[in-house]
Amino acid sequence: MTETQPPSNSPQSAALLKVKKRTGGSSWPTLFAIMFFLIALVAAGVAWFQQKRFESIGREVATQLQTLTTQVSDARKDSSQALSLAQSQVSRIAQLEQANLEAKSQYLALEQLWAGANKGTEDAILANDLDRLLTTASQQLKLAGNVNNAIVTLEAAQSLLIRADRSRFAVVQRTVSLDLDRLRSVPLLDVPQLSNRLEALSALVARAPLLLPDAASPKVVTESSAPQPPSASLLPSKSSSNEAQPSAQDTKAWWETALDRSLVWSKAFAVMIAREFAEVVSIQRVSDANALLMSPEQGALLRANLRTRILTAQMALLMHQAPIWKMELSQIEQSLTARYDPKSSETVAALRLVRELSAIQIAIPLPDISGSLAALEAVRSSESLPAGGQ
Repeated sequence: MTETQPPSNSPQSAALLKVKKRTGGSSWPTLFAIMFFLIALVAAGVAWFQQKRFESIGREVATQLQTLTTQVSDARKDSSQALSLAQSQVSRIAQLEQANLEAKSQYLALEQLWAGANKGTEDAILANDLDRLLTTASQQLKLAGNVNNAIVTLEAAQSLLIRADRSRFAVVQRTVSLDLDRLRSVPLLDVPQLSNRLEALSALVARAPLLLPDAASPKVVTESSAPQPPSASLLPSKSSSNEAQPSAQDTKAWWETALDRSLVWSKAFAVMIAREFAEVVSIQRVSDANALLMSPEQGALLRANLRTRILTAQMALLMHQAPIWKMELSQIEQSLTARYDPKSSETVAALRLVRELSAIQIAIPLPDISGSLAALEAVRSSESLPAGGQ
């Protein structure tokens, strides 16, 4: 078995050779010395290795420490930059807060100004609306005399004031309420009923006969009014003549009998002529002779003229124009009296209706609403509100 020789240049190999050469006669001190040497050598190697490792670790630690130092420096720079940025942001925030406070104060000031201007504008609009309503109600009273429409318009103005609830218009509201109470206490005409009576009068005027028959209302000749032949009682009876002939011949001469018969026939003929003449000619008293000379066309024009006058009277009723109402009804009464047949029931009914309508007073004194208009004008003058718009 061969032994490998350690390299000659190694200190351990040299020590081992010396040990081998001295194996046979070495002593314990030498052995201890060798062991101490080996232990010291191993300790030196371990120390050297630890030294190297410590140096390596120290370099690594130094490198890491340098890196940490660099990072800390960078972090300090970043923190300083962040601090400066935060400080600048703080100052910017303070500036923004100041600007926000100024904006809020300006907004509050503008809001107050707008509220004041808007309140003035709303009051002006309310005043204009009230002016239009009150003017309309005044026109309804003065021009048309329509109390109902004036009441409706004033009620609309009162509702507008109640919804607005403006203390500045309290006087106007009270005055409008007073005017409404005065208008509601006015006695009203029953215009629909009077209009119906005028329509009934128009129908009577169209149906009533004139003094002479016309195309609108002709006189129809009935069988009862047709001329009748002489009554048999007025004519001589054959049987009676035959029976009386022997006695008449005994007592009267022939010429006396002929005379009696001629007298009987003359009376019958006179009665028949009188009846026929009564159907053709009638005698009555008239106030206007021209009424007997009217043609059928003139009669139709007269009826149309009377219907027009009735319509004019109806318009006068709606407009509460008493003079026109009286004048038209008076003309209608005159025409009915002069041109219509006074014996006809339609003529009598028409005359009675015209006289009843003429007795009605359609001109009722109406109150005005000058108090409401004056109160509104006083509010405008005291607050310098703009005048009513168109």
